[in-house]
Amino acid sequence: MTDVELVKSKIDIVSLISEHVPLKKSGRNFAARCPFHSEKTPSFFVSPERQSWHCFGACNEGGDVITFVQKQENVEFVEALKILAQKAGVTLTKTQSSDTSRVREKFYEINHLASEFYHYLLTAHKMGERAREYLAKRGIKKESVNTFTLGYAPASWDSLSKYLVKKGYQPRDLAQVGLVVSKTNGGLYDRFRGRLIFTLRDHRGNVVGFSGRVLPEKDEKSLSSDRQDAKYINTNETLIYVKGNTLYGLDVTKDAVKREKEVVVVEGEFDLLASWQSGVPNVVAIKGSALTQGQLLLLKRFTDKLLLALDSDFAGNEAARRGIEAAEVAGFSVQVITPMYGKDPAECVAKAPHLWKESVEKAEPLYDFVISQAVKRYEKEGILGKKKIAEEVIPFLSSIENPIVLSHYIRRVSTLLSVSEESVTTAVSRFGRKTASQERIIQKPTKTSRLQLLEEHLLALIIQSNNSKDALTDVVQIVSLSDFEVSPVTKILELLVGYFVKHKTLDAGKFGNLLVSELVPTFDRAYLLDLSTLEKDQILWKKELLKAAREIKKVSLRRKLSEYTTNHKHAEDNKDGPDSQKLQFQMKELLAQLGALEKEG
Repeated sequence: MTDVELVKSKIDIVSLISEHVPLKKSGRNFAARCPFHSEKTPSFFVSPERQSWHCFGACNEGGDVITFVQKQENVEFVEALKILAQKAGVTLTKTQSSDTSRVREKFYEINHLASEFYHYLLTAHKMGERAREYLAKRGIKKESVNTFTLGYAPASWDSLSKYLVKKGYQPRDLAQVGLVVSKTNGGLYDRFRGRLIFTLRDHRGNVVGFSGRVLPEKDEKSLSSDRQDAKYINTNETLIYVKGNTLYGLDVTKDAVKREKEVVVVEGEFDLLASWQSGVPNVVAIKGSALTQGQLLLLKRFTDKLLLALDSDFAGNEAARRGIEAAEVAGFSVQVITPMYGKDPAECVAKAPHLWKESVEKAEPLYDFVISQAVKRYEKEGILGKKKIAEEVIPFLSSIENPIVLSHYIRRVSTLLSVSEESVTTAVSRFGRKTASQERIIQKPTKTSRLQLLEEHLLALIIQSNNSKDALTDVVQIVSLSDFEVSPVTKILELLVGYFVKHKTLDAGKFGNLLVSELVPTFDRAYLLDLSTLEKDQILWKKELLKAAREIKKVSLRRKLSEYTTNHKHAEDNKDGPDSQKLQFQMKELLAQLGALEKEG
């Protein structure tokens, strides 16, 4: 048994995927909203028999436990295998990393050393004294400094780069990982200088980058540049750091998020540290007030409830609003926290930790918050104020799917603005139609042809049937294998015909393992296709089976008619009488068959 086979035999795909997304039984398979994109209805299916998964939505991807981890963790095959091997307690006998994997590992190593360098200077060196004083003034405790690996970057051009070069790393590696910047006249200098350093990690604990905050009353000796003067600077995006996929603190707080079944989302590192110290540890931080798709998909692995403690004006921020809409589409319950003191969590905690805890407990539903904030901002008595309130509130209301909830908020808005419920309903409906129209314009055309979908649908009806052998027998009485156009479907059906010579029933797991690798994706797609609406009615199932077979036969007959018509025209042009008559007879036969099928429906 190979390493790959051994690891896969030790990992149950249903249990693995259940750790990341809640699965619900759907016939013989399991269904969920896809963890790789936002969607309103489940299109992601998992088969315990085949130990495979497939998304029938925007992703249109599938595979086994290894490909799932590859996509989930954004790693290559060998890295995914290592993750699963560790989980399964398997010692790999031999692994060969790709070039990209090796570069990624090197970047993690460099960043880890840089983090230790900064952390040492902050906690144990005279250089970090001012940074330590600043943290003490902000109420940040030593435990937090150590847990989140805070650091200090000295006010020097090349302290870090010299240290890392001595460790054996090349300047080009330091530039690629984002720790140094190229000079216009040649050479390199440290990106972070004279700053408090926040270590940025992915959810698995790998150091992916850094954020540096300038200290108040910055040392005049620090060597500055235009970029260095910014209050915060961050690692530029690299092979291992993507801002929109990173959540500060999640590597530390993810267990608390799972335990509390909700996550508090704050802006910036100090807000997170203050919340964590106050006894609200289920917290993550983002940059700004806009949640990205990548961050939402990451959080979805741990909870489906978001408590937002963001800028109170986020409702007027287009990017922030799109993020919140994406959160709702992804199935999150969204609430908003208003600090009981100060403008942000850090100020609230500094006043009294219990005030922040109470603020979290009193989080209000998103729509109530949006409405109340809009009413505070604008004069609701004047026509212009009503227009402004509506413009801010309507986009949020249009995303509500539950008709009872929507009706409640329409009534509330109409009462607040002293307008009819009908006018609010009309505004919501118009905005929804406009958004849907825009989405249709930018929607990419499907890559899967109608014929491929039809043939895979028939294959699904056969292999998911209670009696696959009888189902195949019924099908071949209507359509022959030569009528199929999609090569993988044809080959699978040919193999099934031979399989049922020796077997009475279909063991999907064993049969699938007999297939060559090129056929496996097609077989798994068919086996995972959602046919749950037909399962309770076997008469309906057979009706759908025969209908699909007839449709494929019709397509085949029309294709042959088109060929014969072309050949007949060619025969007439060449005055080839006998051939022309023969073709006419064959065309009449095909038309008769097609007519008979049309009558059957």
